[in-house]
Amino acid sequence: MTRFLLLLAMSLLSASLLYSCKSSRQLSDPSSEKDVAGQKQESTKKTPETDTGEGIRGQVFWVEGNRMPQANQSAGQPGFPPEKKPIQRTLRIHQLTHINQASLGDYLFGDIETALVAEVQTDESGFFEVPLPPGTYSLFTVEENGYFANVFDLDSYVHPVTVTENAWETTQITINYMASY
Repeated sequence: MTRFLLLLAMSLLSASLLYSCKSSRQLSDPSSEKDVAGQKQESTKKTPETDTGEGIRGQVFWVEGNRMPQANQSAGQPGFPPEKKPIQRTLRIHQLTHINQASLGDYLFGDIETALVAEVQTDESGFFEVPLPPGTYSLFTVEENGYFANVFDLDSYVHPVTVTENAWETTQITINYMASY
């Protein structure tokens, strides 16, 4: 009888593990990807001039320096942790790009093999808005020595954002390759 109960418990455990693996695979489907956690990304504060059409809008931030808590600082003190700053950057929007379709250096990408779909300049507050047809795209910022992206889905696609018909997808990009955590 104990052998039967042990076998039953092992079967239930195996079934639950297989089910959870299947669930995580469904979250990582590039055609339905919202962000790494499979949830809609944080919205930005800019109010669009028009809500007709579809595309991607968002804000770009810069983070640098030591982000580690110091012994003489507490969470409520001004300047702790250092704030992320809105920054003006050029964004390159490519067809959905797998990490193997771009050369990766120490912290920046070099050549990107997928087609460039759009390029847009953020304003001085880091805001951008680019109309795009429905589809899944990869976002990169243009840096002095290459292209930056730090969001990947479970299938190793680079900063995937899915645009659906008659909807604006909102994203936030934090450029943090000069920060230490």
